[in-house]
Amino acid sequence: MMNELLWPLASMQQGINLVNRQILASQCRMLRDYLNELNTSGRLPHDIEMMTLQINGRDAELLSPCGSSTQRYLLYLHGGGFALGSLDTHRELAMAFARHADARVLAIDYRLAPDYPWPAGLEDAQAAFDWLSGQGVTAERLAVAGDSAGGGLAVSMLQQLHQQGKRQPAACVLLSPWVDLSCSSPSMDLNAATDPVLNRVQMHAFAELYAGKKPLDSPDISPLFGNLQGLAPMHVQVSLQEVLRDDARRLVSAVQQQGGRAEIKEMAWMPHVWQLLYRYLPQAASSVRQASRFIKSFSAAA
Repeated sequence: MMNELLWPLASMQQGINLVNRQILASQCRMLRDYLNELNTSGRLPHDIEMMTLQINGRDAELLSPCGSSTQRYLLYLHGGGFALGSLDTHRELAMAFARHADARVLAIDYRLAPDYPWPAGLEDAQAAFDWLSGQGVTAERLAVAGDSAGGGLAVSMLQQLHQQGKRQPAACVLLSPWVDLSCSSPSMDLNAATDPVLNRVQMHAFAELYAGKKPLDSPDISPLFGNLQGLAPMHVQVSLQEVLRDDARRLVSAVQQQGGRAEIKEMAWMPHVWQLLYRYLPQAASSVRQASRFIKSFSAAA
């Protein structure tokens, strides 16, 4: 299972800088379809119930623990380099958070590059947040989470909420967040030999597809360079061996320096977003439980 999950992304490492933008875009669409097909499952586990929704014209799912009266909500934003990923690829992880955080988890199929570059995905993320608010979900009962590009999208959304004068959610969980799309973190090179999934060339290509005409170091594209004051308390998980290690470290340090609350948990010898292997890897299950405890400690269930 691990090889099936990691191979498609790893296979893009060779030659991705030799193709033009149009071919790269076509490859992204093909890989997206492959990943979706690989992860499609027609059955829900007996302990989870699902409501399908349309938010801002996008498919969304609300996953809830069966028999629970919880009024805690979690908005989950999937990763995939802003060009890959879907409800299908991340449903199992969303369900794991529903179980362990005792939360109703809203996942949205936000628009992806290259067809929809920035700010389309961010608009969809905020639309999901606003939908929850419109349903009467208060900030005290709401958390936000995201992995990789979804983690960066979550931080951008928190920054946008702050700019709009809206209340922050109670907590934010980030799994291997990608917050510097200029790919300038030292670990991009230092961990190149130990990351089986990602590399600088590949990520720079994804970043350009997402950013469009905006500079990669723009705060709109790379939330690490934006205002990090007044954001929700953050729990960040990252592998010591992945190229995004220093994105996570720099984010936590910057939030702390600007007076915010952030903690980081580093795991040795895990692949990028190892939490996706929740069903197969004890370390992944442990990390999900740890993140869920953080969510429960800050957000109310009633």
